[in-house]
Amino acid sequence: GAWATAKPTIVLVHGAWADGSSWDGVIALLIKAGFTVYAPPDPLRGLASDAASLEAFLNAIPGPVILVGHSYGGAVASVASANEANVKALVFVDAFVPDGGESCLSLLAGGPPPPKDLFTPVPFATATGTDADLYLTRKYYGPVFASDVPTSLSSLMAVTQRPITASSLNEKAPPAEGWKTIPSWYVIGDLDNLIPPAVQLKMAERARSHITHVHGSHPSMVEHPGATVEAILAAFSGMK
Repeated sequence: GAWATAKPTIVLVHGAWADGSSWDGVIALLIKAGFTVYAPPDPLRGLASDAASLEAFLNAIPGPVILVGHSYGGAVASVASANEANVKALVFVDAFVPDGGESCLSLLAGGPPPPKDLFTPVPFATATGTDADLYLTRKYYGPVFASDVPTSLSSLMAVTQRPITASSLNEKAPPAEGWKTIPSWYVIGDLDNLIPPAVQLKMAERARSHITHVHGSHPSMVEHPGATVEAILAAFSGMK
């Protein structure tokens, strides 16, 4: 029927230390291909609350959606899609894909320890105590986060980076995760210095994702938007 042939809406969920502009290259290609695209802000305040924010956004979209998550945005997409019947495919890009009880930091626990000063914390009071906004320390932003992005761009990204709360990175995911029932695609950045490619592969295999590799750093879609778009187009083909 008409429903099956209509192009899905593509919703792009950014991660920490970035914003919607991290998808600019992907957005341009998707618009050229005739898709309706949204890159709503990810609040980066807490996994459950960020997922609720995304669910509210998805509820306002009629018809099928392909939900795409980068980094922490993958965790948010995983949680939100468990409750959203219109999400027909998930695409993960260098993403956290947690199972119940796992947090972003627990998924990294097996990897090499990060530099002690990787984050620059900005503490703040909460209703129940204290938390901190974590910024990536400037000197690490290019080398660790965006190693294949030209300095002219990575220096701008470092200045405009959006912080994530320490509590978000430690918040445990709920048992219900969209990847358990929704078909998924996963793009692994083989030069990723933030989420080791071996950790990405483990999560992608557990989610039974269709896996592709790209010669890219943690935000692989910045320099290699085509690889992300190819995964989205594959997801679209898989829906028909």
